[in-house]
Amino acid sequence: DIFSTVNRYTETVSAIVNRCGGVVVEFNGDGMMAVFGAPRPLPAKEAAAVRAARELVSAVPRMAPAGSDTTLGVGVGVATGLAFVGNIEAVDRTIWSAIGSTTNLAARLQNLTREHGASVLVCETTWQRAAQEAAGFTRLADIAIRGRRGTDTLYALPLTPAGGTSPATA
Repeated sequence: DIFSTVNRYTETVSAIVNRCGGVVVEFNGDGMMAVFGAPRPLPAKEAAAVRAARELVSAVPRMAPAGSDTTLGVGVGVATGLAFVGNIEAVDRTIWSAIGSTTNLAARLQNLTREHGASVLVCETTWQRAAQEAAGFTRLADIAIRGRRGTDTLYALPLTPAGGTSPATA
């Protein structure tokens, strides 16, 4: 049941990210990293990333094994900025990846979703550029993020009381 659920998760996540124009860079257990706008340019990449995040938040709870009382949820962090994208080579493999402060920020936003009662957290630049896709997000000001100086303004798509998605979710 566990591997069946994880396989449904990776298949669903990959399909959503690809349909929205992104590329899954890696899966790490039940976590994953995706990139929008590389290796090919993607117009409105922030809107595409937020659309994918909303779809993931809607899809993941439906992946619980049939007849199980297990509740599945997901927290998504989205950040906009520069990243180094390319091949990382080891003795036994080549891995296409994205690295840099933007990918670190996205990971930290994902980690903060529980603390802020959010299904999706985005940085201010993402929120501004995502336009209508970011409708229904709540502004969170003066948030300290580990590894960054000062504070940041973030935007959150709140969890609903039942653990589902916000009514604004498409």
